[in-house]
Amino acid sequence: MNVRRESAGESAPVHILEMITLFGLFFMTETFILQLKVPAPPSPASDGILDLAAEDAYDSLAGASAVDDANHSSLLAEMLAAGDEDATCQSMLDTLTASIRGNCWLAVDAGPLEPHGPTSMPEGRSLTIHHLVHEGGHVWTVSIQVWHTGGAA
Repeated sequence: MNVRRESAGESAPVHILEMITLFGLFFMTETFILQLKVPAPPSPASDGILDLAAEDAYDSLAGASAVDDANHSSLLAEMLAAGDEDATCQSMLDTLTASIRGNCWLAVDAGPLEPHGPTSMPEGRSLTIHHLVHEGGHVWTVSIQVWHTGGAA
């Protein structure tokens, strides 16, 4: 039985070369992975901020007492009954902060939603809330769409 044994001095350069190669391969792979641009998913907090902004805009009129509180349940119901939809939507949209913009749509008695007040195209992701308001035998649908300015969200 002739088994040839290598001495430690002969195989050491091969092991050093293997280690240098693996070390280099590891760092090249790591460099490649770090350069990948994986988009982060949108933050749930962003949707929460938009939802709160839209609800606050709605509540600014729906939660306010009507001037004629004997005949109307809220300032929103009173403004809708008066028929000035543009002023109603403008009042709600005016309560949005400077970093959030929005659109407002109204519909009455299962009619189509129509934009009122100033309208614009959303810049990026948007969120829309819907509420029903019963006033004077009519059912109004109030929809408010909001988004962050600049589309950063």
